[in-house]
Amino acid sequence: MKKISLFVSAALLLFTGVVNAHGPVRAKLTATITINVPAAKVWDLIKNYDDLSWLPPVKSVKGDGGNSKGSIRTLTLAHGGTIVEELKAYDESKYTYKYKITDQSSVGTIKHAGQDETIPVLPVGNYAAELSVTDKGGKAEVEWVATYYRAYVNNNPPAELNEEAADKAVTEVLTAGLKNLSKKLDLAATPEVHIDLKR
Repeated sequence: MKKISLFVSAALLLFTGVVNAHGPVRAKLTATITINVPAAKVWDLIKNYDDLSWLPPVKSVKGDGGNSKGSIRTLTLAHGGTIVEELKAYDESKYTYKYKITDQSSVGTIKHAGQDETIPVLPVGNYAAELSVTDKGGKAEVEWVATYYRAYVNNNPPAELNEEAADKAVTEVLTAGLKNLSKKLDLAATPEVHIDLKR
């Protein structure tokens, strides 16, 4: 009987360890805001792929192909560092475009599990996003959907590269962008961004 109890305890301990030490899981974060202006007016502000003057964390953008699929833009961030993104799809008639991060600089390295680990400026991996504007009875609903993994691909990530760090960073960028859009277009608004995170 004692042997059975020990076996069950060991099995539970192993199961708990496996559950807590899982690899990265893809997240889908959806940020939405309603702005009291026509959808066309919002789209006019965000439609140029190499213009992110409405996004506070971005200091400047250098683009190479405008709104053509495959265009590359390099973002220089306000707090330092760069992110390179590729335009994957663009639809003027539907007020939407999709893009993907292809490269980014780092903010430094940390020692974790005996290895040097690079911390990217946005602590995510395999990041892709879609930005779209929809008419809702004369008002504009802006939706920004990002899908990504945490930056650390192995089990037991350090705090700087785990799911919480990735979610926090993505939430901050999307929220700052949508709130600023609202402020630019509707001075009387009190911007409220709705966040939905699924993993």
